[in-house]
Amino acid sequence: MAIAKSDSYSLGIVLFELFNIFSTEMERNHCLNDLRIHMKVQEQFSKFYPFETNIIEQLVAIETDKRPNVDELLINYGKEIQKKLNRQHHNTKQNIIEQLQEKLRDQDRRIQQLELELEKNKLEN
Repeated sequence: MAIAKSDSYSLGIVLFELFNIFSTEMERNHCLNDLRIHMKVQEQFSKFYPFETNIIEQLVAIETDKRPNVDELLINYGKEIQKKLNRQHHNTKQNIIEQLQEKLRDQDRRIQQLELELEKNKLEN
């Protein structure tokens, strides 16, 4: 059964609550009221959760036709996961490249040391 766009508003509120750690019940009520009134999350939240902020703000939009349906949410979430995996894969490749470059630099230094020792031994003999 598909979730109705009107139900997606509640999903946006629940997602916002799931991603937040409220110190007090008063803080929770204040943040939720801000979200309900302004349809925006706090700037601090959006810095930590930019993708989630976008989804939550779409889900709590006043106009129901602007709210994403479940299929749209899943597609967007899938794209975001793919981006994160690609970044992680790129970072892993980059780390391996940097480690290999460092190893090459170490080997070059060792070769230079050995060449100097060899020259020194030639001069002594």
